[in-house]
Amino acid sequence: MMKLIIGTLMLSSAIAFAPATVTHALLQGGSVVKDHGPMILNNSGKRLSRTDFRLHVATTDKDSNFIATMDDSNTDYNALAKVTQGYQELTSKHYLTMAFLQAGVLASGADIATQSMEAAFIDYGHVAAMATVASTMSGFMNAIWLRQLENAFPGTESKEVACKTMIHATIFATIINSAYLAFVPLFTTYLYHDGGTPDLSVLFSSWSVDEFITLTKLELLMFIPYNTLAFKFVPPSVRPLTHAAISATFNVAVSAVTLGYFDKWCESATGMFS
Repeated sequence: MMKLIIGTLMLSSAIAFAPATVTHALLQGGSVVKDHGPMILNNSGKRLSRTDFRLHVATTDKDSNFIATMDDSNTDYNALAKVTQGYQELTSKHYLTMAFLQAGVLASGADIATQSMEAAFIDYGHVAAMATVASTMSGFMNAIWLRQLENAFPGTESKEVACKTMIHATIFATIINSAYLAFVPLFTTYLYHDGGTPDLSVLFSSWSVDEFITLTKLELLMFIPYNTLAFKFVPPSVRPLTHAAISATFNVAVSAVTLGYFDKWCESATGMFS
């Protein structure tokens, strides 16, 4: 599962930060690139080395439809091109569905990884509860929120980036953290295990100020730097994937808090440096 999380982080980074220069003969309406042996000429007569050509990524749209342009003889580059193009097509056609699915899958992997480090067996009820909250809040609702933020503060200038980063951190992030603390234990006990009829008096007793503050501190440390970069450099259509990938690492901490491991981890870490 850790390989899945690491692989997704690498893929999302490649998709998000790939250069967006248009250099491919097969793009309709794009630049015409002519291959002359070891050198490649575009329609302006500028020479490109074959190595540089392999690294160029063409796009028909600023925010979507990325097409990696690779040398046909390089299988690895062609595979990445197909994955990149396929993902862009899926996110453009099924934006919310993809956000929902990728958040659920990554949260499940993070929870299984957390339990594997501490427990003798995996509580798949807790895994399902984490996936339910993550896919709904960190995936579906967060994708809507990111789109609304972009519409309200379009652009990548410093002012717009700062506004989007601080609004996301102070409003929606607190809602997501509260949802994890309240609903993961609730769903684990009453939805995915036979916990009987929920007692309304203790319905949200799993939410506590101390745990909320803990998650909020981690949220600020991780997501303010990430969002500052994402709102500046990552296209809006790719942000749900990069956010889900970063959230997978954050979900390890969420799982540890909801399972009661986090304090033990902190004590162990403190012991190592004392």
